[in-house]
Amino acid sequence: MRHHLVLGGLAALLIVPTAWADKIYTSNGKVLEDVTIVEEGLTDVVYKDGRNERKVASEEVLRITFEDEPRVFGEAEAMLDEDDIESAIGIYSDYVDAIVSGNAKERRQKWAPANAAWRVVGLWQSLGDLPAAATAAGKVITNFPDSRYLPEAYMAKADAEYWGGDAAAAQKTLANFRSVINNRALSTRWGIECDLALILTNDELVGTKRRAGLEELADSAGSKFKTVKNRALVAMGESALADMVAKRGSEKQLVAEALEHFEAVIADPLADETTLAGAYAGKGDCLYHTAAAAGDTVQLKLALKSFLRVAAVYSEQSRYVPKCLFYAGRCFDLMGDDESSNRAQQMYAQVWFLYQDTPWANEAKNFRRK
Repeated sequence: MRHHLVLGGLAALLIVPTAWADKIYTSNGKVLEDVTIVEEGLTDVVYKDGRNERKVASEEVLRITFEDEPRVFGEAEAMLDEDDIESAIGIYSDYVDAIVSGNAKERRQKWAPANAAWRVVGLWQSLGDLPAAATAAGKVITNFPDSRYLPEAYMAKADAEYWGGDAAAAQKTLANFRSVINNRALSTRWGIECDLALILTNDELVGTKRRAGLEELADSAGSKFKTVKNRALVAMGESALADMVAKRGSEKQLVAEALEHFEAVIADPLADETTLAGAYAGKGDCLYHTAAAAGDTVQLKLALKSFLRVAAVYSEQSRYVPKCLFYAGRCFDLMGDDESSNRAQQMYAQVWFLYQDTPWANEAKNFRRK
């Protein structure tokens, strides 16, 4: 079942508007409007602007929305509107399989098959099904090696493998990605992305050494690859909080360091949804820790706001949402009044009902009323 929160605010990552022409959203904040996508290639996205055919480097494309899609895309979106994510996955997957096998009845848009395959990855990620996400990413790598989704598919596969408990497999996937980067002379961005992922999937690299490596990558990304830089900044903040939990250094200093990184991303939000969810979740963690220690109601309310933002705005980010819902409940509990206490129970119930396969479900169970 698709995770549908009482809070609402279903993330729009996979929802495509149908009332406008194609739009290309770029990493520098520019939006190319009223265009028609021709091809989403590994190095360039080709589009028509009126009668003229133009290109934008694939590495600079954050996302694209489409006006004219294959009929089956509409069928899949209808399933998503009904919260039937498994059926949507099936529709997209059947379409891709038909294309790959040469049995497709409909193939008007050159960009559509790889796009559909990539949407399947995102849908499995939204459900938190890591093995399925890794398998789907592998299909993108195998079947669409010339699409702009190839680099992200490698990273998605490694990410799913790592969070599924197989760091060795993740490192192997990233080594293969590095070979592709070198052999196909991909842009500097993907080299930085790969190096970043290698750090994030290396549990032996911790503490200040981990953050030093991340800081170097953030500096390398700079303003040219802002989305990569922001991902590294969030990872630096998360590393500082991990050190706080492990008591590797001054709690006050580590929390302040982490909060600085998270707020930098929030203030300049050129980032993917996972990165933004991580930034708001991390900010909530920092504020909650400070508020709980000092009994600061103002800080507690700010922490609650960050946690609820993740749950409402980034509800597809299954890595962060259960934790944020749980800590939203803790914030409400610490407020002490009856209304807040009831809201806390609502948060715990959602975690328990929607995310039973996560550690946060057990945490929530401990705070539910008997």
